[in-house]
Amino acid sequence: MKEQYDVIVAGGGPSGVAAAVAASRNGCNTLLIEQEAYLGGMATIAGVPAFGPFTNGEQDLIGGIGREILEALKKDGYRSPFYDRKPDRIEGIDWYSIDPEHLKRVMDDLVMDSGCDVLFHTTVTEAKYKDGKIEAVRVCNKGGFKWFKSDYFIDCTGDGDLAAMAGAMWEYGDENGRVQSGTLCFRVANIDVNRFMDYVDKEGENGNLSVASEKAKKDGRFPLNETKVGGMALQAEGIAGLNFGHVYDLKPLDPWNKSQAEMEARRNLPELITFLREYVPGMEKCVLASSGPSLGIRESRRIKGRYTLTKEDYLNRADFADAIAYYSYPIDIHSALPEKSGKNEKLYQTSKYENGECYGIPYRCLIPQGLKNLAVAGRIISADRIMMSSIRIMSACFATGQAAGTAAALGKKAGGIDLSDIDTDVLRKWLREQKFPAEEGLTY
Repeated sequence: MKEQYDVIVAGGGPSGVAAAVAASRNGCNTLLIEQEAYLGGMATIAGVPAFGPFTNGEQDLIGGIGREILEALKKDGYRSPFYDRKPDRIEGIDWYSIDPEHLKRVMDDLVMDSGCDVLFHTTVTEAKYKDGKIEAVRVCNKGGFKWFKSDYFIDCTGDGDLAAMAGAMWEYGDENGRVQSGTLCFRVANIDVNRFMDYVDKEGENGNLSVASEKAKKDGRFPLNETKVGGMALQAEGIAGLNFGHVYDLKPLDPWNKSQAEMEARRNLPELITFLREYVPGMEKCVLASSGPSLGIRESRRIKGRYTLTKEDYLNRADFADAIAYYSYPIDIHSALPEKSGKNEKLYQTSKYENGECYGIPYRCLIPQGLKNLAVAGRIISADRIMMSSIRIMSACFATGQAAGTAAALGKKAGGIDLSDIDTDVLRKWLREQKFPAEEGLTY
């Protein structure tokens, strides 16, 4: 195993995979470090059942590596049963169900084909840095502790662990220091799909199981402290993945709190499945097939970058001269504590853009203040809490990851310059040439 790389990426979720593949394809000797035994992040580690929108209803916003993964899933033989029935009714035209086993294999192949080195079962534990520049990271695995050097580093850990180790400034939670609740996604099997789809057609049911949920609420039978089903996706014939149920007062950076949260989430699963059996036709005999290997985390650190995206930027559909991606997902905040007012659901509905609208994500949001050779990608980029609730979606994580990896490669080609000195006009040109964004007509 080499000890020196051009680029080291910490974290193998959507942003990390995109960053590593982009850097490697653009000529960098790249190492991708992941603490689990597989790639995919929240899609595999937490079992999130679907990728969110890739378009704004008129244009493809997420192209490049993100789109490539969707196409690779089809070639790998994966096709959700919904696509052959009512895709616009249940998942929405631009939601893509995820089979985690297919996704693991597709991402393995994509990363290895790029020439990137991959180190599983490994955690970054320390960063050695001087004068705003990271020199090396220390990792821990079954082989013990080891230092790896690199010219550039990209933090795709989801929690901003590497950036924090290197002294980056960060923000956390709301004014009371609370973050969004977490969810342990799960899969159920033994669904009568034909009966379920007949129910969908007859009752106008949607991917949030809103019709069934309202009936259960009227009967006083909806799970305690829940307001809605976050989402359901048929992943195979007779099998569905659900984003359903919350763990409140979560402290994702506190291992003791997170350990208790994992157990609490598993204790809640029988109540959620009882609701499905009693109120969703076709799911009367469903059984728990699996729960996510880990609790799904929506929010923790937000790294302070050279620009911070804000709620006002979202409302203004802001564009930027250094925009390296565009997105349009609504403001989607899950309450830190149980709440019955539906305030966050109303905000999600009222903040939706019209078809064709989007906001830009500036490159400066990927570059932490005071650090020269570190980029961040995924939900930890520089944004306020409102904006983070939009850019945290996995589709957008592909976008920021690809931009970060491409920027590192551009910096290397330019002689090892600081990431803050990257010519963003050239970066945007490189991204366009890599079919990102996918829609040629999208104006920067």
